[in-house]
Amino acid sequence: MQIIKTLICSLLVCQPAAAATLLESINAAGEWNSEYQAQKNARLAGQEKWDQGLAGLLPSVQIDGNYTQQDQPKASYAAKVTRHSYSVNLNQPLFDVSKYADFMRGDALAKMADVEFARAQQKLIGDVSAAYFEVLYQREVLQAARAALQVYGRQLAQAKTALDLGEGLRMDVDEAQANYDRATSDQIAATNALDVAGVSFQRLTGLNADRIDAISESCATRAPTNDLKQLLMRSEVDNLDIRRAVFQLAQTQADVTAAYGSQLPVVNLQAGYGGNWSRGEDENGLDEIFGTTSKTRNTTVGVVVSVPLFSGGGQMSRAREAVYNRMQAKDLLEDARRKAQQDTRSAWLDITNGIALLNALHQALISAENKVKSTEYGREMGQRSGLDELNARQRYFDAVRELADARYNLLKNHIKLLSVSGQLGFSSINALTCRAI
Repeated sequence: MQIIKTLICSLLVCQPAAAATLLESINAAGEWNSEYQAQKNARLAGQEKWDQGLAGLLPSVQIDGNYTQQDQPKASYAAKVTRHSYSVNLNQPLFDVSKYADFMRGDALAKMADVEFARAQQKLIGDVSAAYFEVLYQREVLQAARAALQVYGRQLAQAKTALDLGEGLRMDVDEAQANYDRATSDQIAATNALDVAGVSFQRLTGLNADRIDAISESCATRAPTNDLKQLLMRSEVDNLDIRRAVFQLAQTQADVTAAYGSQLPVVNLQAGYGGNWSRGEDENGLDEIFGTTSKTRNTTVGVVVSVPLFSGGGQMSRAREAVYNRMQAKDLLEDARRKAQQDTRSAWLDITNGIALLNALHQALISAENKVKSTEYGREMGQRSGLDELNARQRYFDAVRELADARYNLLKNHIKLLSVSGQLGFSSINALTCRAI
């Protein structure tokens, strides 16, 4: 029974502290993962859409300059003239619905970039957490497989010794051999699964999976901090799929505004100031008559109105198309809301039921351990066979694996609930792993 006690200790509470916590792994992945870095740059690029939209509502100022030299040696006048000119022009939209629609679209796209980056953050946290939990789970499975192999090896040796002494049965030896062979294959499979999980973790974070820290089971078994009603309300506001659908709807609204605005007049304020110089060389009488040398200044201020009359019906068609796209976006928003509600309920139920399952599996593990003890005693008293003892031990190790599987599934469901309610972040990860922020 010392082996069993050692196994429980190694799986639950006696793991030495490692260097990398879950939050540290997520931070490392943020620096290591190229896909996440690409999303950072995509966010910065998307935020420029707001400035681009605003620029269309602000005045545009342009300066022009010109310098020419005319040389006509055989001309009767203006044989050689140098001309200079400059102008400064300002254009300010006064009424242009399409420009306002561009601003609306740019605002929606900039906010969409923030949402997409938040989605990338949640995906990174979810992927790293899943890889982290998988390493811990496979580590426990391997430890259980090694313990089982050790126990079955000892049982096989005892069965062979008993058979040689005439105190055992061939059936007990065969059963012990079968269990030992199965434990050997289980250890090989568990070793491979742990290696694969470690490779996946290292690909995401750049860290060695051997250094990750274990998570206390008491953290996983805590109930959600909010009741279901509060979580549903938070999901309605903070769920990233809903927020994404909201901004997609805002984009289609901008398209509708632009489509109908293209049928309205466009009014611009235009102002300009400029000057012209011309200077002749070796002037004659004709140059004086025609004013080859001159200098002028000019200032212009006006309002330009452009009224669309007919463009083949294309504008009306684009307006109808925009309206249909807006209706589609509304339907997608409603679908996102319903899905968020369903996912929140499912994740909450998975957690509450998972806690109950974990408690039941703890009891099942205790019962399996007691059965091993009882079977050992029964065998000593001649009331149980070696086969009975081997089966009891197999059931115990199965219970160990089932408990580990339930524990890490519960942690994954916590991550899922935080994600669908829009609360998945560094502080929530620290709370999940019982660490101060």
